[in-house]
Amino acid sequence: MTCDQARGLIPLYAARALSESDGAGLIEHVSRCTVCQTELVEAMRLGHELRAAFGRLPGTPEGTWLSVAARTLGMPLLQVDLGSEMAGLSLNVGATKTGTPITGSLSILGREVPVLRI
Repeated sequence: MTCDQARGLIPLYAARALSESDGAGLIEHVSRCTVCQTELVEAMRLGHELRAAFGRLPGTPEGTWLSVAARTLGMPLLQVDLGSEMAGLSLNVGATKTGTPITGSLSILGREVPVLRI
């Protein structure tokens, strides 16, 4: 492994997002390279400090998510329409008191046919 390759993997290793085999290759390189060793130590220290800082943040106040949901009920959250005048596909995600319905429909020559309701 080259130093450039190792530098690309160091942030992933520090974030605990590197595969086991890539991690083993990185550790093998770092055990022989003091420059990359220093970068890995700094990245690990930064990752530890960030995790500790996020752990000290106060949690979301009670009732916040209920308040957000109450303000968005009945509002569409996402709508995707694909197609042309001849055929198209529509996907909608909304928010209601009973959940988050997902619906989809297929439009062929201007006639809409529901194909999905979750």
